[in-house]
Amino acid sequence: MDLVTYNPWWREGRVPEVLVGKKRRLTSELFEYMDLRQMLILFGLRRVGKTTTIFQLIDGLLERGKANPYQVIYFSFDEERGGIDEILSAYEREIIKTDLPRDRRTYLFLDEVQKLQGWPAKVKTIYDMYPSVKLCISGSAAIDISRGVKESLAGRFFETRVEPLDFDEYLEFSGDEIDRTKEKVFELRIRRSLEEFMANGGFIEALEFDEIKMSKYFKEGLLERVIYRDLPESFRIGSPDLLMRCVRVCADKPGMLLDYKNLGRDLGHDQRTIATYFSYLEYSLLVNKLFNYSPNLLTSEKKMKKVYLSSTAFSKALFPGIDRHALIEQFFANVLKARFFSRTPQKEEVDLVMTGEVGVAPVEVKIRSEVKKRDAAALLKFLHRHNAPRGYIISDRTETTFSDGDKLVEVIPYWMYWTLMGKLRDFLDE
Repeated sequence: MDLVTYNPWWREGRVPEVLVGKKRRLTSELFEYMDLRQMLILFGLRRVGKTTTIFQLIDGLLERGKANPYQVIYFSFDEERGGIDEILSAYEREIIKTDLPRDRRTYLFLDEVQKLQGWPAKVKTIYDMYPSVKLCISGSAAIDISRGVKESLAGRFFETRVEPLDFDEYLEFSGDEIDRTKEKVFELRIRRSLEEFMANGGFIEALEFDEIKMSKYFKEGLLERVIYRDLPESFRIGSPDLLMRCVRVCADKPGMLLDYKNLGRDLGHDQRTIATYFSYLEYSLLVNKLFNYSPNLLTSEKKMKKVYLSSTAFSKALFPGIDRHALIEQFFANVLKARFFSRTPQKEEVDLVMTGEVGVAPVEVKIRSEVKKRDAAALLKFLHRHNAPRGYIISDRTETTFSDGDKLVEVIPYWMYWTLMGKLRDFLDE
């Protein structure tokens, strides 16, 4: 087991600059967990920067004098297999040449831990038997929602989902200085920046790619790797090609109703297989499901669903000519972390329904030359039906308001990004 290659700070005293990259806001936020006994779990899509985040945490520990280089161990299960006990034994035998110290902290970072079979029980053993070891683990799957993890590690961890750059952080990384308080002055630059952001998805590695390289990066470096390698390692998947076909359907039709029976007929497979495969895609964080809103959330879970790929970059990579309206709808479904939509038996639809302690707010995306009051009909009916005061239409250029009695619909152009986020702040899950 070659621990030395994984831990260059043992030789150099610091993490090599090439591994650290540009610091993200998230890293400083995570530092508050490093002094706690509980382990830290980082999860997220491939290529979002989990490993870089780990290296930034390690560099911060060394820079702040929280640890000396030999108190920090890093290992990745992505390319190499081994047990945690083997890692610690090799560390004791080859590096510190003594038993793990009990009087000072050792930091153990385990990357892509979901590839270690039975990892929750093995991590729990280390946590319980070595109180001086601070564990930080990462995985490219929705390990936070696994019931087995919740049960076996209850009370022993904090979890954080590592996301691609958001739009604000993307502008910082790209060096584009836009005055957020003067959106109308910067309209053209905001439109251009949003178009670029929807294409690269906020994935740091993709920021400098041209369109051809970007498409190849997302198709081959991310989607195909997850579908043909990562998921088959975790589940018994008979047809990875079917998984890819499901992804392509989602990419072509953002926000489509998830009808397993019809999809099964179209794809030539049993509807139970389609349902299972979509659960795999959800597990891998490639898709987000939305539920048909009901004040009774248990009822919502049982009703129809619709689905979006978790990044507009995937849709653009698979279908470069994707409809602009559909892409912007997908963008806001993802950036707002929407959990619900609305569709009545009369087929009156609302794209997104935001929920929060202050109530509900329906949101509709209408990217067209002009938005008129009739375009707000479904929103106004929703407001009356659920006794909500205000809804929103995300438009291309139109900025106005429509009212019906005490119900109000605000129409805001999509490029007035910070205005929109400010209006919906009370409903955002942050």
